[in-house]
Amino acid sequence: MKKIILLTLIAFTTFSCQNNKKEVKEEKTVKTTNIDNTEKTEKLFQEFKTFYNELLTFKDKADFKEFGFGAGGPYNQWLKNVEKLKSNPDSKLLLQKGVVAGELEQLGFEYVSSKGKETETTKFFNKAFNDAISPIKVEKVETASGNSNYDNLKKNYKLFGKWKIANTIVNESYFYEIYIKEKEYIGVIPSGKYKTEILDKKGDKYFVKGNKHGEYYKIDSKMKMSLFDKDGELASMGYKATNIK
Repeated sequence: MKKIILLTLIAFTTFSCQNNKKEVKEEKTVKTTNIDNTEKTEKLFQEFKTFYNELLTFKDKADFKEFGFGAGGPYNQWLKNVEKLKSNPDSKLLLQKGVVAGELEQLGFEYVSSKGKETETTKFFNKAFNDAISPIKVEKVETASGNSNYDNLKKNYKLFGKWKIANTIVNESYFYEIYIKEKEYIGVIPSGKYKTEILDKKGDKYFVKGNKHGEYYKIDSKMKMSLFDKDGELASMGYKATNIK
């Protein structure tokens, strides 16, 4: 009987030790390491600054005013370079510097439309980029939204309308706002990356400048919004906009 009890105790002790070792091993696997993206961020920011300075250099040239970013033209490669930067998955790191590659592309298209002249839109983006590239060292102040570009937009532009855009097929939604200053319209998604887009108003249609899919918004006198692209209304794809008063 004593022999049986002794064997039982040995078996129990061995099992407990194995479990303890397993727990220690599992705890070790939970540990993670923080990735330092400082070098990668600085490299991307340097690319952004290079492309931005190039744009400011050629925007007033006669051939840019004539050909813009047309295929085969001297500045089409600039557009391709910016598009490559924008499509780089790591480009989201530029948010740490307060800039977005897509906004640089929008600035380029705005200069194409204005033939190199300054508009309220170019002034807005240039101020944001200059603040990011040569920031004034002041005591850190938290902004209302946490995004300085968005807060500047709200400060300098008047709210035109606010909507909730939902896609019933994938069950996702987001808020969308349009701001106006004189004849300049800027749309923004007020969360996440705070994506902004320049809108070209033609009647009750607001075309997204530089969008390759021909996307635009149709807004009637009662602020009812419908979404379209070059193939037609996007309601068939599940998109629906609801006005927020």
